[in-house]
Amino acid sequence: MSLKSLAVKAYCHFAISLLCINVLFDLAFFGIPLFFFYKTRLLSPAHFLRGTTFLINWTTPIVLAVPIVFSGTKLYCNDVDLLVEAKASESSLLLANHGSRIDWMVGMFVGFARNLGEDWLHVISSCGEASSRMLQLFKVTFKTSLLPAREECYSSRPKAWLLTLAQKTLSSKCETRLCRLLLVLSLCSHSHDTLRSSIDACRKFCVDQRYDPFDYVLTPRYKGSLCLLQNVKGPIISVCIAYVRDGKLQNCKLLSPDRVVPDIYTLNEGVGGSPVEVYIHLKRIEIAQDVSDPKTIFLENYKEKDSILKKWDELLLAGTANSESWMAQFTPIESNRLEYAFYQIIHTLLMIAIGITFDRLGALAWAFGILFFSVASCHTIGSALNSTSMESVPFETGIKAVVAYWLNAKAQKGKSD
Repeated sequence: MSLKSLAVKAYCHFAISLLCINVLFDLAFFGIPLFFFYKTRLLSPAHFLRGTTFLINWTTPIVLAVPIVFSGTKLYCNDVDLLVEAKASESSLLLANHGSRIDWMVGMFVGFARNLGEDWLHVISSCGEASSRMLQLFKVTFKTSLLPAREECYSSRPKAWLLTLAQKTLSSKCETRLCRLLLVLSLCSHSHDTLRSSIDACRKFCVDQRYDPFDYVLTPRYKGSLCLLQNVKGPIISVCIAYVRDGKLQNCKLLSPDRVVPDIYTLNEGVGGSPVEVYIHLKRIEIAQDVSDPKTIFLENYKEKDSILKKWDELLLAGTANSESWMAQFTPIESNRLEYAFYQIIHTLLMIAIGITFDRLGALAWAFGILFFSVASCHTIGSALNSTSMESVPFETGIKAVVAYWLNAKAQKGKSD
């Protein structure tokens, strides 16, 4: 490994450690007191919502600053007007593919971009894999709350869960006076999208439904989605995201040995000179309100997503993806670097000021050092065990790799017995 590669890797560990200590600081000094005052009824529900929304908006730039803004990540959208319309509607539904481990961060950035309408989009991530995946099957974007507010659900009955989710979030508009925009990343119900068995099962499902097997996307998880379609009053939009780096499609064919699932480290590594380019395809979907079975609609939508990614792959392999005829459809989603830098500096100064006030500046430095060591060792061990980075949230690479290693060892032991 070259000296530059080592420096970039150290930068990645530093960036994630910085993200962690900022979010933990905000949670400890602002989030927990807000929750305490709410539970003791010193804050009304309306004031609690305003307080947590302000806190989330305060924390958001810290989450996005280093991995996207300062690392050179570039985002483009083919229909900004449609996105603005969705934001302005009382409630909207976006049906997206799941091309990376950081789709939630992309949605977060797009939502925080102030030049995309009057209101901000905010993200709340929900549900996960049946094992340890937290940001996998459904990611829901609202205009009311954003990470770190998160509601995990491991229910085996997604229909009941989605119905509850839709009723809770869409019915509370009168309290928050904000619109709802839901971004659902629905995949096949198998637990690990990288397993060959899951891909084979999804391809078989396509054949059973008289479709050609999808090469770039898994089959959609459509059960339980009817309740969302029935509760959404605004536009229903198809979202397909393509991730490009060094002239190659990262989320290429599912069975390709060159396929890369971008994560937080992938974004941070852009500081080394190879930033990720994110291309967001939007298209309005007309769905009747009285539809009784959305399966065909979802499959047709994913068939189109598969075609979009195939087109990207072909253009990139042919070296013509940068042609004016293809790129003319996209509009850059710009960021204000000074604004993000301001938030980061203010956060840092506030932590230092509180550390000095309580005579705990040394403890704060120790905490950051421990975080850096933990992040670096956890990711290094996880990458060695699993041969890849899986950092959709901090420490995930190490945790998932260790759990997978333990489960495999247990399975092998069971076979030998």
